[in-house]
Amino acid sequence: MASAAGPLPSSGASSELDRLKALVSTYFPVYETRVGPQSVLFAVHTEPANLESRFDALRRELWTRNYVPLLRQQSGEEFIEVVRRPNVGPSRVWVNLLLLGATIATTAFAGSLIWLVYVGGNSLGWSDLGWGWLYFGLPVMAILGLHESAHYVVARRHHVEASLPYFVPVPPPFLFGTFGAFISIREPFPDKKALFDIGAAGPLAGFAASIPIAVAGLYLSLHAPVVPLTYCGPTILGVSYGNLLVGTPLFWLALSAFFPPSLVSLSPLALAGWVGILVTAINLLPAGQLDGGHVFRALLGDRSRYFSYAIVIFLLAIGIYFYSGWIIFAILILVLGARHPPPLNDRSPLDVKRYVVGACVAGVLLSGFVLTPLATPPGDIGIGPAIATTVGPPPGAAISANLSIQVTNQDPVAHAFLFGYSVTNVSVAGPGNLSHYLTGSALAAWAANSTWVFHFPDGGTLTQHGANFSLPEAEYVTLNASSTAGSSAPIVMTFSNAGSALLVVVGWNAAEPCAPSTGGYVSASFSAQWT
Repeated sequence: MASAAGPLPSSGASSELDRLKALVSTYFPVYETRVGPQSVLFAVHTEPANLESRFDALRRELWTRNYVPLLRQQSGEEFIEVVRRPNVGPSRVWVNLLLLGATIATTAFAGSLIWLVYVGGNSLGWSDLGWGWLYFGLPVMAILGLHESAHYVVARRHHVEASLPYFVPVPPPFLFGTFGAFISIREPFPDKKALFDIGAAGPLAGFAASIPIAVAGLYLSLHAPVVPLTYCGPTILGVSYGNLLVGTPLFWLALSAFFPPSLVSLSPLALAGWVGILVTAINLLPAGQLDGGHVFRALLGDRSRYFSYAIVIFLLAIGIYFYSGWIIFAILILVLGARHPPPLNDRSPLDVKRYVVGACVAGVLLSGFVLTPLATPPGDIGIGPAIATTVGPPPGAAISANLSIQVTNQDPVAHAFLFGYSVTNVSVAGPGNLSHYLTGSALAAWAANSTWVFHFPDGGTLTQHGANFSLPEAEYVTLNASSTAGSSAPIVMTFSNAGSALLVVVGWNAAEPCAPSTGGYVSASFSAQWT
């Protein structure tokens, strides 16, 4: 038989048609033959009891002869449509190995950066590369490898040709070093059972592998090294590895009520488990050529196309309002084809066991998906009114004031806060008791005699002298993750100066070192007046 793709022979080429008819007649009685421009239709009689096994045997024999059969029903008649087998290029194992090696390198490098954040390191060394590969790169590759290997094994069990896994490496600034992996199914799915089994096997294997990795990683996260909140971690091409929030799927939330929401305290092993759970859920979206597209096409038949279109619209919507990466994913689904083609045998039904597994697959999807996988804390800081209460001697003598303000952390993670104060304006009594403002060197000389006493929320104090006060990074104030009302603390400063003044204006600022990437920042001013 000819192996090239193209139209089947016309009725004049009787020998080839006769051979095809004889082969089909071996499995199904043929009572009519119709020759089309691209295919031959054989009207056949079928028996439901042996339809599936006979058609699969016919499919496998025709495949070796470079043909593909499709089982169709039209106007109450059963047809087997035979088309030429499409050309399939030879497998190139060296491509698989090259991509595997590149993905090992990129996940190891990504893991080393994540490890560096975990331990609070400042410079990347060879040991960080090794630990990053062990605690992140290796488990991520294991999850992806098991996922694709399950696809491959089940495909071969159903006598469907499939390639070895293709891993997809991605260099920084993509956080995880890979876009996943895939296998190439090199022939059409024979029936609903094969379509379901091949589609479901990978996600279920990957999900099962993710659970022990996540549990072990969460345990390590509870014993994470103590890293100061002023530590921001490395930044690669604008992406701050230590300044990210990971979303919390329902399954992850149920797995551990003590989930640390910041990468600074999340073990790389736990992050690898989180990646496995999220990737599994994404693959199970009932759309196009995704694993979920295979599963739900088998379960729902052609009605699954409505779910596919709905998923594309859903991804575009949440891409606009939650996470822009979903827009790219929706476009990718459309490019690859939102509507899943039917299997060759779309007649044979699924059994009850597969519907039960299908319900489990839907549960994995719903419990593992999250609207916002990754985010940067916005660095929102709330402040109350700036209050200056004057204390001490009357006008014309040394002055003193208590400066206070309420600071609120409005982010879902704890932050380090640094505070600074400076004298910005001073009014003193001049000739004839007329006030005038100091400027230039006179202002600088007056401000240099200032004394600042910062009162920490825990009761401690810090004293500095000079024209301004800056809280040292080692002495930062911690405000915990916000609740509905936010986490807040009163910030109090006692200001005094040996010189006299009628009015002193003090500028104040609060800054978060790491969030957002440029640092959260607010400012205000206190006006202390002596009358």
